[in-house]
Amino acid sequence: MRLVLHRKYKAKLTLGRLFLGQQQICFTREPPKACFGKEIACLEEGVYELEATHSEGKGWEVGIGEKGKISRYKRDEMLEPNSIYPVTSYRADGTPLFTKLAFLKLMEKLESEWARGEVVELQIVSERVPYLLESCLEQSYY
Repeated sequence: MRLVLHRKYKAKLTLGRLFLGQQQICFTREPPKACFGKEIACLEEGVYELEATHSEGKGWEVGIGEKGKISRYKRDEMLEPNSIYPVTSYRADGTPLFTKLAFLKLMEKLESEWARGEVVELQIVSERVPYLLESCLEQSYY
């Protein structure tokens, strides 16, 4: 099974929509692209294998390849590098809503695939950066 994340880069964060086939599963929120000069950055475009991970401190998360993760967004915490946060919807002011629900719905879909022994992949694709920032013009993927 392959999920596809369609991204739009912004200066302060990266917004996206996560799809399974033609069906949108949720919206996403991520740190900005590295070329914006921030200390934290989102994952590079590409294809990654997903796997369930668990820790005492954070509970269940989804590991993305060797360095990334999908986890629940907590309003009082900073965005972490290489992390994707599922979101059900946004308020008009951009505040994410129902983040726990979005994460649980995603986990439910993934768990059923993993239970059948399926390999689950995430393909990340992006729109071009909306303005010409020289550091963002270099292609970061092959």
